Amino acid sequence: MVEFSGRQARVYSIIEDDSEVTLFEQFIEENEAKFKDEIDDIISRLYQIGRNVGARHSYFKHNEGKPGDGVCALYDNPDRKLRLYCIRFGMDILILGGGGEKRVRAWQDDLILSKSAKKMIHYAQDIQKKIDSGDIEF
Repeated sequence: MVEFSGRQARVYSIIEDDSEVTLFEQFIEENEAKFKDEIDDIISRLYQIGRNVGARHSYFKHNEGKPGDGVCALYDNPDRKLRLYCIRFGMDILILGGGGEKRVRAWQDDLILSKSAKKMIHYAQDIQKKIDSGDIEF
């Protein structure tokens, strides 16, 4: 995603086979009307990550997926409602997924969050297999 990527980090998102927009663009479309301020904050944070500071560990809630898979949630303010699931590869690479409003304690207890998190867990596993086989290098 050129608009967010910069010297400090490259930011990507996923386009599924049956879609013409990325998971992140779907996330924006689904949540912008109800959570405009939070969407603005997320976009601002993504600009900072790509251009100024990289994907700092403190910007994310880690271990949202399986141990070591890099699936995390972009973390802003604990009082905020939106969760955006990502795959983080160190400070340099961030892959944006989807998410939604957090209304429950654990993402597993919410249909929308569960679907978004499970997608990112699946994609993280797929990416790791491709790294292990040499099909993806970075």
